[in-house]
Amino acid sequence: MIVIREAKENDIESIYNHLNRKYVQKYYRGLEEQAKYEYFQWYKYMIYSNEYILFTVEDLRKVYLGNLKIEIKPDKQSAEISIFLVEKIREKGYSPILVEAAIEELKFMKASIKYIEAFILEENTKSIKCFIKCGFKYCGKVENKGIEYLLFRKKVE
Repeated sequence: MIVIREAKENDIESIYNHLNRKYVQKYYRGLEEQAKYEYFQWYKYMIYSNEYILFTVEDLRKVYLGNLKIEIKPDKQSAEISIFLVEKIREKGYSPILVEAAIEELKFMKASIKYIEAFILEENTKSIKCFIKCGFKYCGKVENKGIEYLLFRKKVE
């Protein structure tokens, strides 16, 4: 069984190790400690910010399995969701369940949210299927932060 819960500071090490460590080691040679510090500060900011909701995915033994991030947009009526799962639980059907659970939590935490969006790379067919299964509708191609994505949107009800 796996669960989601709001991320805490003591989750940052696991998040960093799974999401950022290899990237930092490859691209920040000689600056690894500074880059790690900056990532840790960023995750702390997300944990305590009103602009983000960061969930940790774990098993009942509290082993880190991934995370979901929700970014609240400035209009306070829309949000962006993303999901990361460790390789050993990918393609086992958990993603749609976790996305739906995060949206249910979002409804209680930020009742003003009317729409939630996912920006997905065209080649990421697994994520596309996940979000369609969760009721997201394709809205076209968009550029987000300099990269072309497929935009999917769902009305939060």
